[in-house]
Amino acid sequence: MTIEDETEQKLELFEGGAAATKQYALGVVLASLYGIGALIPVSGFIVTTGVVAQISFTILIAPLFGILLGPWRGFVFGLIGGVITAFLSLMVPSVVLVVPTVILGPAISGFLTGLCLDAKETKGGLITAAYLAIIIVLYLLPNGQAWWFMTPYILAAAVAIVLQLIGARFEPSSMRSVRYILPLALIGTITDFSMMTMGAVYILSLPAELFGYVIFPAMLVERTIATVFSAIAASIVFMAFRDQLW
Repeated sequence: MTIEDETEQKLELFEGGAAATKQYALGVVLASLYGIGALIPVSGFIVTTGVVAQISFTILIAPLFGILLGPWRGFVFGLIGGVITAFLSLMVPSVVLVVPTVILGPAISGFLTGLCLDAKETKGGLITAAYLAIIIVLYLLPNGQAWWFMTPYILAAAVAIVLQLIGARFEPSSMRSVRYILPLALIGTITDFSMMTMGAVYILSLPAELFGYVIFPAMLVERTIATVFSAIAASIVFMAFRDQLW
């Protein structure tokens, strides 16, 4: 091996290590933003007695874990963000206090959305669709009368399958990857929301009518806005820092 080859290898290792360090730094920033977001209300969590807790700015941050960090880092930093939110939620009314399964939402979202970055290689689309199918079944068992509440989940599962079929691959070096950010944001938003839904079904035991006629309209507005704004935020970070972070 020549001196030039050794130098080139060392440079590649250094650049790879620097990129990984920046990814970890980004993960810390996202986890912190997720935690702080718990203090910024977006809407209310509605039960039979009215609004009992706040749904916070965190719903806009959750999809970014997977899109920007990939599956494993997205899971780890998403979990950290969820734990931070749990602590901060003691300071203000929060949906975490009412539905504690929400703590796991950003970690699950980060992992599954991250897998979908390279659906062909990881089978992430199939894994995500299978997970959403389980959530759909678990919801429908006690709440089949309000089946339409699952339409966003069905849409997200269909998007995941499409990403799998086309062999979608998010390549940070290519600006063409921007086209995948919106569907990834949808998957990230819905998989994050899945933990709130499961908690509402099996911890709070909310009736089907409440899901179908009260929560569903609010959920459509919230999650649509969250998906769009998450996609915009991820696109800005991707286009501005793709050469530095990946």
